Amino acid sequence: MIFSKNIISILSTVAISIVVLSSSLQANGQELNARKHGSIREQIEQSAIHQKQQSQVQEILDYAYKFKGVPYRHGAASPRAFDCSGFTSYVFKRFGINLDRRSSAQIFDGRRVSRSELQPGDLVFFNGRSVNKRIGHVGIVTEVDENNKGGFKFIHAAVHTGITVSHSSESYYSKRYMGACRVVNNKTAEAPEKD
Repeated sequence: MIFSKNIISILSTVAISIVVLSSSLQANGQELNARKHGSIREQIEQSAIHQKQQSQVQEILDYAYKFKGVPYRHGAASPRAFDCSGFTSYVFKRFGINLDRRSSAQIFDGRRVSRSELQPGDLVFFNGRSVNKRIGHVGIVTEVDENNKGGFKFIHAAVHTGITVSHSSESYYSKRYMGACRVVNNKTAEAPEKD
């Protein structure tokens, strides 16, 4: 009799421990699920999409760099000469992304991003030569400063130097920055066009 009471007591203790342990594991599992974004498959798919976008951005930048030194000409959009929006629209069109021809309208061709969110491939916008509240210039971000203070390099068609790379800290551009947008993951890119 004493023996069976001891067994019952031990079994009760084990059962209570299992219940407590089970609920603790369940709570930990729920916390872990809350921390991850979607299932493993969804995470893999998101990672693959991100890698594809990064690869496409690199292709866009490599293509843009091919035109370094091409002269500036107002209203031009060909490999012989570009203006700023002619350059961005020409480069992105090669990858099936059709931008408006005007810099002031290209800012609406993608999702607006803050300066702290900038990534290579984003479009950046500036006032024109007369500082006012209107967009008059556009470029493509090539590199974001690692210190995360909002600095970046961009490739664009400059009036005096043609297609060149500038830094946002240059005095001309630092006081004219107006905003940015991301078009690579907002536009459905088709197969690249052939030259």
